[in-house]
Amino acid sequence: MPKESLPIKLDPFRFADNAIRLHGVLPISQLQRLCLSLYKDEGEIDVNLTFGVDEEGLRYVRGHYDTNVVLQCQRCMEPFFYEVIGDFALGIVSGEKEAEQLPSRYDPAIVSDGMLNMPEVVEDELIVSLPLVPMHNPKQCQVKLPLVAGSDRQSESEKENPFKVIELLRSKRDPK
Repeated sequence: MPKESLPIKLDPFRFADNAIRLHGVLPISQLQRLCLSLYKDEGEIDVNLTFGVDEEGLRYVRGHYDTNVVLQCQRCMEPFFYEVIGDFALGIVSGEKEAEQLPSRYDPAIVSDGMLNMPEVVEDELIVSLPLVPMHNPKQCQVKLPLVAGSDRQSESEKENPFKVIELLRSKRDPK
């Protein structure tokens, strides 16, 4: 069964009033801002969206996304897969004043020209879900840190004392 693409632009007010549910995919390669943080722009994002009106009369969209992205480890510079799964709840509003009045359970989705760009909404959520410094699990990374047990680094007692020469000179000068 082929996967359906999510609509790019939609009327969130109409979707919320009609309690519409959407399930579809977004190709990662179409999300340019997200691609700047990735090693490769391959794959797709599985997205579920539920539009509705809550008990206070506020229109909302709740979403769930699931994907695997390819990041570059900042320790060894090798690519690795990173699973990104998340949920969001957005209050659908027409402007900044309405956004300020939303309850804390909703982040604002400000609608301009009566349409909401769903790929941008999902892209924003994915970007904030990425790690600040992407790295492999230390056991899987090609670079071994000096603090890891079994390292080839010399212990403190084995290192040569840089003041050893001064100590030798002092011992030669001091008659005993």
